[in-house]
Amino acid sequence: MIKYTNISDKKYKKLSNEKKKEKPYCIKISNGNKQWVVNGDLHREDGPALEYYNGSKYWYLNGKRHREDGPAEESFGKVHWYLNNFYYPFEYWLILTPISDEEKVFLKLKYGKI
Repeated sequence: MIKYTNISDKKYKKLSNEKKKEKPYCIKISNGNKQWVVNGDLHREDGPALEYYNGSKYWYLNGKRHREDGPAEESFGKVHWYLNNFYYPFEYWLILTPISDEEKVFLKLKYGKI
């Protein structure tokens, strides 16, 4: 698990590009938004890499929208499914994602796709 250093957006902006790549950061923005970066790219393995104060959430790995266990975007009651920065319709995403059949049934029930 990656250990992130908490930092304000104002302090992060003042860091040199080299410093930004030295360690992972959780950037807390004054309006309540949060973003997790590694090597300057949005990246988080255990949750969304972007969390907005309004509840919107976006999952990224290595700067690419990506999530294998659910939608990579949850915003204003809508969800979108991504793997390696490519958008897929839900049914096609289910074929490509490496989760169990039981997890797939759960997602179908949760997102009303049955």
